Amino acid sequence: MSRLVPLALVVAVVVASAPAPAQPLDAEPTAPGVWRVVVLTAPHPLLTPAFRDRLRRDLMAALPAAAHPVATVEVPDLAALPRDQWDPLWLQAESKGLAALDTPRDLSGVTTSVLRVDVRDGAYHLEARLYDGFSGLAAPPVRRQSVRAPELVGRAAGLLVGRDFGPAGTVEPVEGNADVVKVRIRAGTAGPLDKLVQKDDVFAVSRVTQSSRAAPTQKRTATGKLIDVAPGTVAPPALSAVPRDHTYLRVTGVAKDGVATCAVFSPFKTPFPPGAAGYRCLKLATVRSPVAVRLVNPSADASKDPPSRAATVRASDRGFLPGPVDPRDFFNPVDGVYKSAGALNGLACVTVALGATREARFPVPVFGPDPVGLPFAIDAKDEEKAAYERAVLAVAGRASDARLAQNLAFGNISALIKGGRNDEALTQARGAVASAEASGLAVLDEVKALRGRPNPPAGAEELLLAVERQVAGLRESNTQLNQRVKDLEAVIDIAKRQEAPRLVQAQAANVRIRGLLEGGEVDEALATYDQLLTTIGADPEIKGRRDRLAEEWKPKSDEHAKAREYLTGTWPKAATAADLKESLPRVRTAVDVLKANGDKHALRRLGRLLAGVPAKVEELARGLEGSPQELAGLRETAGVLARLDEEVVAFLR
Repeated sequence: MSRLVPLALVVAVVVASAPAPAQPLDAEPTAPGVWRVVVLTAPHPLLTPAFRDRLRRDLMAALPAAAHPVATVEVPDLAALPRDQWDPLWLQAESKGLAALDTPRDLSGVTTSVLRVDVRDGAYHLEARLYDGFSGLAAPPVRRQSVRAPELVGRAAGLLVGRDFGPAGTVEPVEGNADVVKVRIRAGTAGPLDKLVQKDDVFAVSRVTQSSRAAPTQKRTATGKLIDVAPGTVAPPALSAVPRDHTYLRVTGVAKDGVATCAVFSPFKTPFPPGAAGYRCLKLATVRSPVAVRLVNPSADASKDPPSRAATVRASDRGFLPGPVDPRDFFNPVDGVYKSAGALNGLACVTVALGATREARFPVPVFGPDPVGLPFAIDAKDEEKAAYERAVLAVAGRASDARLAQNLAFGNISALIKGGRNDEALTQARGAVASAEASGLAVLDEVKALRGRPNPPAGAEELLLAVERQVAGLRESNTQLNQRVKDLEAVIDIAKRQEAPRLVQAQAANVRIRGLLEGGEVDEALATYDQLLTTIGADPEIKGRRDRLAEEWKPKSDEHAKAREYLTGTWPKAATAADLKESLPRVRTAVDVLKANGDKHALRRLGRLLAGVPAKVEELARGLEGSPQELAGLRETAGVLARLDEEVVAFLR
């Protein structure tokens, strides 16, 4: 016969057996902590008890000022303390070295600096590292220094150990703003923090969890000394902590109540995920220094997967800023290491990008110029794709440069004719024709080679077609340049036959006017007509041409005038990717207005301006490398403008 257990009893048992919810972390804002400096010495005749005693006294004299008011300093005499009373951390540091400080352990609340002293080759070698038992974090760098004079060891040790001491704190979120937190400094109300926490200081973050073990039955006095609690006291659950990788805080302000406001830097969308007892942090001893980065493939053997130059690395100490990038932010790859061009202060916001579609962001505390490893996997396919993209962009840039050079040549030739320097104008025109033809052939050869590569990335063919359109425009303009060469040859031939100077000037002016009209420079052409009429007199035919041009150039309406002014005056000043994108609807409308009014002159001027767009796009793209979304938006804008260029060319034909 089965028995039915009452539901209320089942619920009561479940509730009674459920673990108690984690209590909020105690920020300990009033009582100072303990900073314990442990000196480990290797056996050596020079490391005598007297030497160790003097070193202890030097440390006790040097360090309290660095910790006040958030901690008191202890330098125990390990020789007088039985090894079975040593803290496990000391034993691990002695047997395994200072890397042992990275081992996870229950939080004790005690900050420990381990100083190792050895004598080799006639010098005293010092190594020091700090572990903070409140946050569970170890200071990243191992400090090293060597001195030869024994009387200088104490001073060197004090400076070496003191560099890494920093206040710890408890992280408190700011409601409604995931990018900012408050840090309640441990013992932050015990005294002024001006010298310990300042604007732009950097804190590392740890994730604190509650364990099933009991915490050590100890507590501190108001001065930070550890005392045993009364027998029978129920200890709270122990806390343990692990670093929150690549997550850092930068101080933006410090209040008098010991609370710092900090900006959050993390590659994670949720820097402080739930499920922890809380988060704590430790101030790092960052500096201003050049930065070096080594990319590490976390899933590969470095010996078989050497560093790649396919990736780009850039960094700023101003944050991960949107928009165009300062070219000075890019690192230089040298022997598998990417090195910054200048010094960065405190926290380097590093962006690693591979091609136009993949990037990773890493906040990196700055401790010095030694390389920092960052996990970034690069396989052969990714590298090949990035190299292909760079090659396509490079050839597109060369095609754009050729068209810009050709447009510049048109302007220079016109200026030379205006100044009566027809021989120089002819020389430059011939050189521009030859240069444009050679550039066009070279670009087409590169396009052919790129099409022959296997596995081109998505969108590559569209870019190559755009390059071919650039070359077609280059050659079409070369036809006009060739005509300019013939016209100039005729003008110079007239001058050689010693015809009337006015006739030579008139012929040269006509050549210049044709060139100006081909580029849509109507105002300048009208001015040249006026100059020509002044030179040769009121020639009815020339005056008629001038008047017809002036009539053609008159806007047909206010809408027409505004559209022309926008396309030839305002729009060319667009300086950013956002400006270009936002201009597209108005550009489209203005072009339609010009076409409806048959304004071929303004459209020719627009065509010259559109020829310079690819070069502007490439310049903007270099600033957006490592920002895939913004870069993709810029490419889309460039495609729209390229199709508009084709539409204008077709209309003019």
